[in-house]
Amino acid sequence: MRMRSTRRFLGGASAMALSSVVMTAAFAQDRPAASQEPIELEPVYVIGEKVRRSLDNTASSVSVLTDKDLREKTGDNSLIEAISNVPNLVPIGTVGAPSIRGQDTQGPNSGSIAFLSGTVPRASVNVDGHYLSFYEYLYGGTSIWDVDSVEVFRGPQTTSQGANAIAGAIVVKTKDPTFTPEAAYQAEYGSYNTRRGSFMLSGPLGKDFAARIAVDYWGRDTFINYVSPSFAKGKTDQGFDELNLRAKLLWQPSAIPGLKAKLTLAHTDTNRPTLEAAFTPYDDLNSRTLQMPSFRQRTNTAIFDLEYDFQNGVKLSNQTQYSQSRYDRIAVPRPNGSADIAQKNVSNELKLNFGDEKDVWSGVVGLYYAHTKSDETLVLQSRDRPPRPLLSSFDDTKDNVGLFAEVSRRIGERWILTGGLRYEHDSVKRIGLTSQAPAYPLNYDRNFDALLPKLSLAYKLTDKITVGALVSRGYNPGGVSINLSAPAGTDPWVPFKAEKLWNYELFTRAHFLDDRLSVTGNVFYNDFKDAQRFISVAVPGTNLTQLYTVNAKKASAYGAEIGLDYAILDNLKIKAGFGAVTTNIDRMGDPKYAAYNGNEFQKSPGYTFSLGVSWDVTPKLNVSAQLRHIDGYSSDDANTGTLSVKPYTIADARLSYQFNEHAQIYGYVKNIFDERAPTYKQINRSTASGAPEIEAAMTAPRMIGIGVRGTF
Repeated sequence: MRMRSTRRFLGGASAMALSSVVMTAAFAQDRPAASQEPIELEPVYVIGEKVRRSLDNTASSVSVLTDKDLREKTGDNSLIEAISNVPNLVPIGTVGAPSIRGQDTQGPNSGSIAFLSGTVPRASVNVDGHYLSFYEYLYGGTSIWDVDSVEVFRGPQTTSQGANAIAGAIVVKTKDPTFTPEAAYQAEYGSYNTRRGSFMLSGPLGKDFAARIAVDYWGRDTFINYVSPSFAKGKTDQGFDELNLRAKLLWQPSAIPGLKAKLTLAHTDTNRPTLEAAFTPYDDLNSRTLQMPSFRQRTNTAIFDLEYDFQNGVKLSNQTQYSQSRYDRIAVPRPNGSADIAQKNVSNELKLNFGDEKDVWSGVVGLYYAHTKSDETLVLQSRDRPPRPLLSSFDDTKDNVGLFAEVSRRIGERWILTGGLRYEHDSVKRIGLTSQAPAYPLNYDRNFDALLPKLSLAYKLTDKITVGALVSRGYNPGGVSINLSAPAGTDPWVPFKAEKLWNYELFTRAHFLDDRLSVTGNVFYNDFKDAQRFISVAVPGTNLTQLYTVNAKKASAYGAEIGLDYAILDNLKIKAGFGAVTTNIDRMGDPKYAAYNGNEFQKSPGYTFSLGVSWDVTPKLNVSAQLRHIDGYSSDDANTGTLSVKPYTIADARLSYQFNEHAQIYGYVKNIFDERAPTYKQINRSTASGAPEIEAAMTAPRMIGIGVRGTF
């Protein structure tokens, strides 16, 4: 049913979009042009694939948010919120990771199973060279203050990014120190006690040295009302607090042209609830749960970049990164799921780049290594009466090695052939014991190897239109899960295999109307082998279900992404995006999971649509608005009807007035129509009545805010 509906929408949307473009183009061309300056969209460049190339010459499906785009997103508190309009990317509530092309990017294991079994994301988030861990990704609230660009790649990026990028990658580049003094500030207040304070200062420290510091704090109260008299508040904190500090030191010795060294130090300290979820009736935003654990994460990161440009098109660079994190899940009482995790990560990437996209030959070759060590402790309570604490303790070690290369060859004036290959070796080791299965200590130690090719061919139909095809290999290493419903006397630990996919895409990049209209499009088909699926199985003799990860022998997904940027007038611009995806678990393999055959992936809407408008009413006054619509989807792979999510639409508006170059005042209304829609549903058994109820992660209700920002 959903597939037919999606196809009808695709046809209707295409017709409406074409009609809109034609009418708008006609309107634009009917304007008197004699006194008008030429209007052109600025070129966009992409760096996330280890080489710098224009968006027109990038085969991967990618959306790029520039510095200007991010500055206009006043009221957006974090990275995930800022990219919520990206086609085929779906934010799942106010806490957690989005889905990309129907893949849940937080990874196969989630909830308490993630604590017991360990897990890693399906999409990598790279901030200046630091890959966010699972807990940073879910609960970190990555800041968009003082950021140069954000690139959102859809589809496997394992050839360039390595493990844990089978669904895509998000690459964040923050701003570097400048030898020209500059400073910026921002202050904001809004609904639910929303508050923000940000500051940036950059400038020279001497002839060859420059430095930059950036500080960003954001917080708000939760919009959920915890109405049970027995709600266990304790030391939990259901509010949001996010502190991001960053300092950079740049050395460019004039005596050694081409040499550049940069040291980046970053600190994040954040607190979030595990979920902002309501019970029925959902519009009331009330929760009858007895507890809502909060999650605090603190991470310190140091990154050292060393680069030498040989001034002949060849550039050698090395990046060394070290991070140390502490994650605390606070529950009341402590045996209700409190967890303490200490993690260290060190990585090094050596690259040699040669040529650029205008040369006959260009590319990159590199070597990447990462080592991650985690010490994890989880405290649960038994179902006995009275309950007793169950302690789980694990040592988790991961090593990643990647040798990669990508080369582009220009063939004549119109063809570009690009080939890439990565050899990936991943070692996953997890040792520990849970008192939920004391007779079966875990000693998981596996190595995974993969060759990950990528090939694209692009052809310029005209100077303004490029078409092409892309084939790439996606991969995610295997791991282990736990089945606590396993029969007595059997090992509950369930290893699962690495998942792999072949990704096939057709793409186009086009410019029309004298470069005022830019269109990007990708059509894709994903063929999964041993897809890692998080499924639920009934526990015999109870009304409970057990969740764990198994492999689906075969699964598939297909769809499209279309992006449109149009400068209608020199002061009026629109941005639109459309994504469609159809997913299917074709065959589980194991007959006992046959009920999942033919189901769609969880958190996989049939389509997404977004539209944004920015209008400079006067040189000082700007009005902007955006709308996004998300189709319905299932919350689980079982496609349980009671856990389905209905389509919903969110609209936002912003207004800003630039007093002078040093001060701008702005206001915003987010979720104008106060759409209170579930984005994810699950069973909550911690209720005052003792009976399980469905709780739903919710869209944030209408929020109004005002702020001031500027430079000096």
